[in-house]
Amino acid sequence: MKKSIIGATAALCILSAGLVSAAGQSQPDQSIAVPAPARSTYTLGANEFTEYAYAYQLSNGQVARFSQQGNHYYVVLKGSLDMLKRDESFGHAGTPTRLRPIGPGLFVTDKGTQMRFADQGDQVTISNFERLPAAKVASASRDVQMIARR
Repeated sequence: MKKSIIGATAALCILSAGLVSAAGQSQPDQSIAVPAPARSTYTLGANEFTEYAYAYQLSNGQVARFSQQGNHYYVVLKGSLDMLKRDESFGHAGTPTRLRPIGPGLFVTDKGTQMRFADQGDQVTISNFERLPAAKVASASRDVQMIARR
C-alpha cells in the first residue's frame, strides 16, 4: 500500500511539473523590444545652438521651430509659417518637445526622434518625424524622414 501511495504521489508530482513547464512554454513572448533613446553625452558650447535656433520649412508644409531656454533645447511644430508667426505674436509658442544633445549638431528626443543639423545650421534632417507631437503624417507611417532648409 505504501508503495502505491508513494508511486501515485511521485506520478502526480511529475505530471504537475510537466504541466507547469508546458504552460510556460505554450505562451509566446508577445513583448516588443523598444530601444531606449540615447541619453545626453554631449555638452554644447556657449553659443553652439544659435546656429540652429531658427524656423525650418518642412516638405509637408509644417514648420519646425528650434529654441533654447537656458541650457535646454526644444522644437515646436506648427502647421505653417503663417501660423507660427501668428502664434508667436500672441505669445502662443505651442507644445515644445525637449531635445537632448548627443553630438555636434545632433539631438534626440525622449521618444527617439533625431535631428541632425548640417551646413552651419542651414539644413536639418529629422528622422522618426512621426514621433513628434503634432507631426502630420499618415497614421501607419514609420521611420519618416524630413529634410528642410532655412
